[in-house]
Amino acid sequence: MKKYFLLLFLVFPFLAQSQNIKGPYLGVTTQFQNTWIINDEQYEDVNYRHRFTTKWAPYGFVVGYKFNENHNVQAEIYRSHQGERFDLIDVNGDKTGEKEIDLVYYNIPLLFKYTTTGTLRFNFQLGPQLGMLQKGTERNTFSRTASYQIKDRTHSVGQGSYLLASTEESDRTNTNIGEFNQYDLGILLGTGVEYSLKENLILTANLRYSYNFVNIRKEEHIEDLSRDTDYYVLRQNMVAGIQIGLNYLFNTGDGSSSARHQ
Repeated sequence: MKKYFLLLFLVFPFLAQSQNIKGPYLGVTTQFQNTWIINDEQYEDVNYRHRFTTKWAPYGFVVGYKFNENHNVQAEIYRSHQGERFDLIDVNGDKTGEKEIDLVYYNIPLLFKYTTTGTLRFNFQLGPQLGMLQKGTERNTFSRTASYQIKDRTHSVGQGSYLLASTEESDRTNTNIGEFNQYDLGILLGTGVEYSLKENLILTANLRYSYNFVNIRKEEHIEDLSRDTDYYVLRQNMVAGIQIGLNYLFNTGDGSSSARHQ
């Protein structure tokens, strides 16, 4: 019994201190990001090359709650431009055109967030993320007619621009135009720093990484060799970015404690 009293005596100061730093907070964010479309079924012998693609998540909103100075739960909603550009290459390895996948999502992550203490502090974030597609297109543009090889098959695609998929109803009057999945689901990881500009005003800078598990297209298997260079089974979103934000903490404790530990 004495051991339990001793343990309570040791942790009581920490609990009392944490209670002064709890409360809800609101914020705004923006994110500059490197975006990828990962083809899980093909890593070799493909007729394309990945291009370094950067896009922007121009604005987002944050709502969270600090249970104490270390532990937070945070939800966000942000508009995210995603997708990737690819160089299309022929059997000789020469560039013949470009593929562009352009996607816009409203992403909603729900995060557990651990924060260290001090005026300048570190944080770590982890949680699931739901994506709701707002618009999207997939297009191939060939500068010339060329031949491509898939395993033991050789085929040709003529010069021109080919719309392969779109969210626009007017585009899908053509039966050859595919559809995108309207929802995406993945996991988000983050780490970064926070700085208290004032007692309740917090500047954040985070490195973010998300990987999603849902196919970007509704069709399970896509093979249209008259307009494309490869076949696809599962393609997924992957994003890495730098997020900048500003949060306001509605601290429920006394101001002196908040000033010391924010």
